[in-house]
Amino acid sequence: MNFQTLKMSACTVALTTAFTSVAFAQATGESPEFAAMVANGELPPVAERASMEPEVIDFGEVGTYGGSWRFGLSSTGDDGTLRSHVGTNGLVRWHRNLKELTPNVARDWEVSEDAREFTFFLRKGMKWSDGAPFTTSDIAFSINDVLLNGEYEDLSTRFKSGGEALRLEVIDETTFKIVFDHPNGEFLGQMAREEGANLNFFPRHYCEKFHPTYTDDLSAAMEANGAPDWQTLFLQQCGNPREGQRWLNAERPVLDPWVIVNPLDGAATVVTLKANPFFWQVDQAGNQLPYINDLQGRIFQDPEAMTLAAIGGQFDFQYRHIDAPGNRPVLADNRDAGGYELYEVTAAGGNYNWIQPNLNHKDPVINALFNEKDFRVALSIGIDREEVIDTALLGEGTPWQTGPFEDTDLYHERVATQHLEFDPDRSNELLDGLGLTERNDDGIRLMSDGRPARFLVDIRNTYPHIVDMMLVIKDQWEEELGVSIDLNVVDRSLHKLRSKNADHDMTSDSGNATWMPGQLPSAILPIDSSSRHAPLWTEWYRSGGKSGVEPPEHTKKRYEHWEAIFATADPKERIRLFHAIADIAADEFEAFGVTKNASTYGVVAKELRNVLPGMKSTSQFPSPANVFMPQAWFWAK
Repeated sequence: MNFQTLKMSACTVALTTAFTSVAFAQATGESPEFAAMVANGELPPVAERASMEPEVIDFGEVGTYGGSWRFGLSSTGDDGTLRSHVGTNGLVRWHRNLKELTPNVARDWEVSEDAREFTFFLRKGMKWSDGAPFTTSDIAFSINDVLLNGEYEDLSTRFKSGGEALRLEVIDETTFKIVFDHPNGEFLGQMAREEGANLNFFPRHYCEKFHPTYTDDLSAAMEANGAPDWQTLFLQQCGNPREGQRWLNAERPVLDPWVIVNPLDGAATVVTLKANPFFWQVDQAGNQLPYINDLQGRIFQDPEAMTLAAIGGQFDFQYRHIDAPGNRPVLADNRDAGGYELYEVTAAGGNYNWIQPNLNHKDPVINALFNEKDFRVALSIGIDREEVIDTALLGEGTPWQTGPFEDTDLYHERVATQHLEFDPDRSNELLDGLGLTERNDDGIRLMSDGRPARFLVDIRNTYPHIVDMMLVIKDQWEEELGVSIDLNVVDRSLHKLRSKNADHDMTSDSGNATWMPGQLPSAILPIDSSSRHAPLWTEWYRSGGKSGVEPPEHTKKRYEHWEAIFATADPKERIRLFHAIADIAADEFEAFGVTKNASTYGVVAKELRNVLPGMKSTSQFPSPANVFMPQAWFWAK
């Protein structure tokens, strides 16, 4: 079967026609629980439930049904872990080799030579988790009534090209076309991201009950749910692929392998999900997936408690929140007692600790200082990275700024390696040159208004390794440079809110920069919420200049290059334009890193099967879901 696929070799994109290994076979096997429900007349036969064209997933052994997957959540706001396990299940997904896209909810697709038209073919007979048909009617609702509804929310740039929004053309119940006025070489890569699932996320038969176009009076529903407007009501009931509301409503039909039963709300201590009886994938023998019957996510309040649970054998697969380098020895030492093996999760690019001064600071004195490139360079070369790596990371690391690694076509030497040397003498010269020559009794330099150069660094509480690293850097900066920092360790929601509103001094976070198709290059261009060094420039761009702060010309030039990347289907031109963005970013040096993203280690129960090696940790896609297919994991009998 011929498929039009987006090929990615070392982050190089090419639109080609390729042969993809995807088969369709009638579902013949099912879990004993579902078989009993069929016998009792509670469910239709499995061949009808799994669609006429289920996707065949061959990830190793043919498995057996049953059992639970136990894991940990860092808080009731940890929707990211649920996404990483259940997935977002958009039209396409990345193959596990991370070099090509493969069908997912869509069984096939075609792309025009000019990358303006994308035709998708859905699986005939596919159903939502409540048994209702999944057709192009759902696609039309998701796109026209939600995505393109300006009263609901602003359209993300992911769904535009040349500043113009996508258009939908429905052909029949299982075929539709996405059309752009300008070429969009990034579109398939965008569809493989979590946000791409917006095109097929909203079940029309359910969600239209909360939409004013289809329900005249929503006042009673709004009052019952404490929603001030229909937009809030719709979000509460129907969710969003990337946000926590997705896990609050157990009644919403889904296309996922597991369905939420006990929601992730403020009162939860355990979140549970059950196998979807209408799931649309089967194994190589025709058995409907998933094998594992239920997921049980226990909610923790701090990473240390999660680590103790891991070494106590209370997790069946887990790497999020327990993969700090300092945990590795204790995880390794308790493998036999805990009944697990260490599982390596490798990096795809980027930095383990990305320090971002706020270039949109609301304090004019701090803002002026942070916007001096020499100040940022002084802080970077004032870091003894080898000491940080040896002290906080047990010697595991390589000094690095950001960007794709050396083995990719998008590697940019200056972005990745400039200003890494530890040179406190040069750093002090730069700081003196900025007029920071006076110091207080503690040896801290004074800013232009006489206040000490003391700044607050926001860090998420799920990153203890970053806290360890920043404590070493704190000592280095204070002793060598006369610049002081305090660490503000906060939960994810507050961290996100403070950076979005530009209320922070600096943030310290991980940065996963591969520049793969579909990934926003937030480390070299203020483009999304990860661009914490310039959140108000990001807001200006995303709002079309309606809000935020107008950025300088060098940033506007990068936005022009970014728009051109969207508009090209030529892989060589894409590389050239990315390097043009990176050239400017290297000149400006707006933020700085410490060490390469390194391999981290989690745990996997010894009796859990089909958990393949080579898993990547990246914001490019949910992992392991969508790529390493937990629905094909099973318990050895």
